[in-house]
Amino acid sequence: MNEAPRYATLRDYLNVLRRQRWLLASIIVAFAGAAFVISETQAETYEAEASLSFRDIGRDLNLLGTVAPPQFAPEQLAAENAQLIDRPGIARRASARLDGAVSPDEIQSDVSAQVGGPSNLVNVLARSEDPATAAEMANAVAIEASRLARRTEARRIDRAIETLRREIEADGAAGLSSGQLRDQIAQLATVKTIAQPVRVAELAEVPTAAVSPRPLRSTFLGGLLGLALGLLVVFARDSLDRRLRSAHDVHEELGLPVLGKISNSALGMSGFVRNGRPGAADTDLEAFRMLRTNLEFLDSEQQIRTILITSGLPEEGKSTVALGLASAAAVAGRRTLLVECDLRRPSLADRLGIRRDPGLSDYLLGTASPAEILQTVPIAEAGANGHGPEGAERQRRLVCITAGKRTPQPAELLGSARCRGFLSNVTDAYDLVVIDTSPLLSVVDALELVPHVDGVIVCVRAAQTTREEAKAAKAALERLPSPSMGAVVTGIRPGDDETYDYYYAYGR
Repeated sequence: MNEAPRYATLRDYLNVLRRQRWLLASIIVAFAGAAFVISETQAETYEAEASLSFRDIGRDLNLLGTVAPPQFAPEQLAAENAQLIDRPGIARRASARLDGAVSPDEIQSDVSAQVGGPSNLVNVLARSEDPATAAEMANAVAIEASRLARRTEARRIDRAIETLRREIEADGAAGLSSGQLRDQIAQLATVKTIAQPVRVAELAEVPTAAVSPRPLRSTFLGGLLGLALGLLVVFARDSLDRRLRSAHDVHEELGLPVLGKISNSALGMSGFVRNGRPGAADTDLEAFRMLRTNLEFLDSEQQIRTILITSGLPEEGKSTVALGLASAAAVAGRRTLLVECDLRRPSLADRLGIRRDPGLSDYLLGTASPAEILQTVPIAEAGANGHGPEGAERQRRLVCITAGKRTPQPAELLGSARCRGFLSNVTDAYDLVVIDTSPLLSVVDALELVPHVDGVIVCVRAAQTTREEAKAAKAALERLPSPSMGAVVTGIRPGDDETYDYYYAYGR
């Protein structure tokens, strides 16, 4: 069996998306729609922004000749001071500045700080459902934060001055550099008076447009989320789906040449045979012609004279394939016999409008002669509307043998010497014998015939037959002397299969 990866090429992924496109689309639409509805129901939110500019006063000390501590880069200074915005004390002072119109808790939750890139700017962002309130909160927090920063810097200078004074008192008796220390105290006092460690660079203005909700953006993001989740669902579902869906799947799973693909609309039809019954569409008839042609090249060493049509389980289109192949061969001028060896669930008589018995079971039981079980059906003119021999030969007929009367031991009849003799005789008399048998996994009837035919076609119904069922059917055939084998994919719906054909015609 073929053990190739399930998704080996880009085409495999695209095929999954094509098969599951409606599920994927519905998930995307659902998420995008939900995001749009949620966005539309949200209250409008406005955002106002004030800016603070921080400056390292160490530069002023250096200008005055005082040794200053190491200076900070602008972005480091801004990042350090941005933490002021989140302090509870700032929120309380800003609330008091607004006369309590906004509580400290609301300010802390609705106001945030953002460093303005590689610079010394800190942006104070405030959000509110009222645009004026957003601007007032941003400005109040910015002003209070600047005041706190200036007070903090002033206290640092005061501590430095106090330290220098203590050094003067300690060293004064020895006359150690007291003049220089007094100069530094004067310089620090000057810096305290003129330096601006922080200023409000820009006050917030009342915003005119809401920052949220944004229905288009929310819908787009919801669609992206739906796409991501949809892809997970689609591939999870496909990996758990054990059904064979295309000719490519059948070929990869079974390693058999795919001789034809039969559409879902052809199932239950009578191929080229009308006989008062509705016939298949022209596109379906062409599929049977393709099957007939590919069958000729199934075995390069010998001509296929007897072909057995089976499937793993019932309702996989084997009788449709048998009738379509036999009628296509008859239209082409080949002497063709269609034998119904499905003695348990016969359908040929009803489908062709011919008598049910006597048939094969009657002959095998010795109650009917060969002449009594043979029936012929005409190939209607509507089924021969092509070019060449098929269009010219409008009066060809297909010879059929129905299953006959029901018998309690169908497997024993099909495995009898009389049945083997029957197959030998009809093979000599006809160019092609098409045998419609029972499913392989339900009963053993078909296995009794496999050693006595030239080839076997296994029908696999798309989107119904599982990988395990198909493998079991092939395994059952491989236990017997192996004739040439091929597969036919049935039940294909428009858009289900690949755009390229997986038809194979090669010898084994």
